Amino acid sequence: MMRMNAVLLVLALGVHSAVSDSCLGRCLDKLDTSYTCQCNDDCYLYGDCCGDIEDHCDFMNTCVGRSCDTYYPGYPCQCNDECLQYGNCCSDRYDICVSPFESCSGRCDSNYDASLACQCNTECPNYGNCCSDFATVCGSGGTGGSTTCSGRCDQVYDATQSCQCDADCSNNGDCCSDYTDLCGSTAAPSCTGRCGQTHDSSQSCQCNDACVNYGDCCDDYSSVCSSGGTGGTGGTGDCAWISSTNAELETVSRDMWLLDDNFVPESEVQYDIQSQTTQSATNDVAPNPFFVYVNQSRFDYGTYKLLRDLQDNYIRTQGYTEVVTEQELQENSDFLDAVLSTSVGQKLYEYLDSKNLAGCSGIEGFKVILNDIWFGMYDRKAPDDTSGFEHAFVGEIKGSGVSGFHNWVYFYEQELIGEFNYQGYLSNQEPRMVGMRHTWYGATKPINGFTIGTSPEIEFALFSLCHLSRPNSRCPISLVDSAGNTVYREIQTYTWSGQSAPNGQSYIASAYFLT
Repeated sequence: MMRMNAVLLVLALGVHSAVSDSCLGRCLDKLDTSYTCQCNDDCYLYGDCCGDIEDHCDFMNTCVGRSCDTYYPGYPCQCNDECLQYGNCCSDRYDICVSPFESCSGRCDSNYDASLACQCNTECPNYGNCCSDFATVCGSGGTGGSTTCSGRCDQVYDATQSCQCDADCSNNGDCCSDYTDLCGSTAAPSCTGRCGQTHDSSQSCQCNDACVNYGDCCDDYSSVCSSGGTGGTGGTGDCAWISSTNAELETVSRDMWLLDDNFVPESEVQYDIQSQTTQSATNDVAPNPFFVYVNQSRFDYGTYKLLRDLQDNYIRTQGYTEVVTEQELQENSDFLDAVLSTSVGQKLYEYLDSKNLAGCSGIEGFKVILNDIWFGMYDRKAPDDTSGFEHAFVGEIKGSGVSGFHNWVYFYEQELIGEFNYQGYLSNQEPRMVGMRHTWYGATKPINGFTIGTSPEIEFALFSLCHLSRPNSRCPISLVDSAGNTVYREIQTYTWSGQSAPNGQSYIASAYFLT
């Protein structure tokens, strides 16, 4: 009897080994370490799939049973939002993964609806909240699918558009077919004979009072239209504001970036982005902290210390009046003095002064402007309950959500004490720019972005440059990556419309890198 059992065991083992390298009859089986290869939906992540998995397992070509937020390496088709960009979506993705409220089907040109996760109107590309299928579903019916350069000449690159009209499109091979006809003239556009005209979308630049706010003035707007008057929305006479071209902003931002000698090098700040997520996700796909190592001694002196001194001056919940003490006023002043004494701060002042945007009364007058727009208190939900600095460099909790919070130093310190929970990355690009989903004190921020290792002065200077030169819009900047290459990025600025800052200025409502 014992001999017979041994024979049966040998036969059983023989049968098992014969099929151990095949997925025949094993699709979606749980992990079984007695087999030499696997046939479940995790095997591509671990590199142990059987060689015939595509022959026997249909789950690789369908979204059934798969996470709609996860990228599956090696799969012939995908089910996440990014598959629309790469053209490798599974044929049943729309039916399985796309909620009617996350699609533009039947919603093109609809009004903004705050209750929905994404939008389908002509403004959504400006706010970065279009549904993932906006360009394909709405096509030329919305700006996301425009196939013409009419009204778009010299626009910055816009990934939601099917073709481009910026100065680099010829090099990149993505110009619209009418780019040469509409935008290719060698004669610079001018305000001659156009001063005060209403907005004309067929023109690449404008000549009315609003063009400074929108950053689309013609180069000669100030000299042709502003003689003895205003250059836009502020300044008079010899101090009329002068508009900045995109090229000028890209040049000065790159110059400031290269002047910054206070950034934290990669050897002193290391991080782990872990898994990719989406802004509509509800799960945490990053089990570990974001930061792996940071040289904290960096934070004990200079502008880093002065920044940290400011970051504990605020009530994090919106709706509570902030009481600003004399000590806090002095801390604001010390921080501004330190920033303006750096090479970055000096370059910022020189450039804005050349555009009459620094107050036309010396660097002390410029300091007053910065103090007003950044540290001046205004009313979001209660009298004097917020400021531009609190919103951008600290953050605010609004109900169950997080508003603002765009500084990596504060991110690190809040994660260190266990109040910031990184939940996965949305994007990862040079120079060390990471878009992410996270919570702070349990409140959710479904989409946010940080530039890691940047000094307080470069962030403060770039945000100030863009607020004063490109209020309420996307501001083009140039930075330099770790390989020394110039990369083109944008900063989004918003001004507070409820109250005005002193001297005709606007309070900063928000400013952040678009990651």
